[in-house]
Amino acid sequence: MRIFVDEDDRFEGKPLYMAIVDALKAAGFTGATVLKGIEGYGLHKTVHAARTFDLSTNLPILIEVIEEEARVEAFLPQLQSMIAGGLITLENIELLRVSRRPS
Repeated sequence: MRIFVDEDDRFEGKPLYMAIVDALKAAGFTGATVLKGIEGYGLHKTVHAARTFDLSTNLPILIEVIEEEARVEAFLPQLQSMIAGGLITLENIELLRVSRRPS
C-alpha cells in the first residue's frame, strides 16, 4: 500500500504522516517507511518543491507499507477517516526477504 499526503496535512493536531505511522503500529502492521519528496504536485496542480529560493515546506510525503492484503483491507476505513485529501494505492507484490546471517 502506498499513501500519498502533503507534509502540512494534520490529524488531531499531529502531522498526518506521523499519525498514520502510529495507527499502523498500533494495528500491528509489520512496518512502514515514510519518504519525503523533493518535488511534486497532485489534484490541485500546485507544485511543491524543495528549492533554495522556495519558501514552501509543504512537500509530498509517501508512506510505503507492505502487509497481507486482508490486513490492509481491514485497515482502509480507519485510514480513509484520517485523510481529508490524498491518495492511496494498492499493489500486489512479490516479496523476497534477504537476510545475511553469519555462518
